[in-house]
Amino acid sequence: MGNKAKRIAHRGFSSEAPENTTAAFALAAEGDFFGVECDIWKSKDGVYVVSHDNHLSRMCLSDGIIPKMTYDQIYQYPVVKGKKNGNYATLHIPTFRQYLSIIARSDVSHPVIELKALFNTAELGEILDLVKEFELYDRAYFISMHQSVLLLLKEQCGFPAERLQYVYGVPRPSKTLPVSMELEQWLIDNRINLDTRYTLLSEGNVMRLHKAGIQINVWTVNRKEDFLRLENWGVDMITTEKYFR
Repeated sequence: MGNKAKRIAHRGFSSEAPENTTAAFALAAEGDFFGVECDIWKSKDGVYVVSHDNHLSRMCLSDGIIPKMTYDQIYQYPVVKGKKNGNYATLHIPTFRQYLSIIARSDVSHPVIELKALFNTAELGEILDLVKEFELYDRAYFISMHQSVLLLLKEQCGFPAERLQYVYGVPRPSKTLPVSMELEQWLIDNRINLDTRYTLLSEGNVMRLHKAGIQINVWTVNRKEDFLRLENWGVDMITTEKYFR
């Protein structure tokens, strides 16, 4: 049943450089990844910035909160954590524009953009305008754990549903709850694809969703045996911090 799944670099090539940095994105865009995933928030002064967290404590050892800071304030705190950080010159929390500029250097890399906040229609329009500015609209995928944001993108912004993915398995209790028939039905009804924690997916989910025309991405797969098993199930994309040959 298997197929060759498209590899998505989780927060960039984050086993080889600190996550969500220009170094991690450049390595991923230069490598053999179909997509390069990032996470975005909006700063106090309206700059879209790339960070998994809405705070700086984990990566920059600061107590700053991104939505409450200007980008100039955010930039004052370098990234001091992350894989192989010592191999790179000083890194900072990048802007979304910087991320897009790196992806745009490649003719084949696809931006996979996680919308972390409950962005409104106007903000989604600004994000789409940036993607269009770098001529990446036709390659872009948007993912979010907020169903309402995905529906705004689809219904208010006219973004193609086939490049939208619902992120499942982030907050409790969904971290441990398998993909349900109810979730499958929501995805099918709204023609939105799935991006799930890989431990919550069954081969039955894959078969039923594929039969309904829904694609499946899984995260974060860092063991080769899991990668091969999921690929054999026929999942469409595998989000990973490594590159398995």
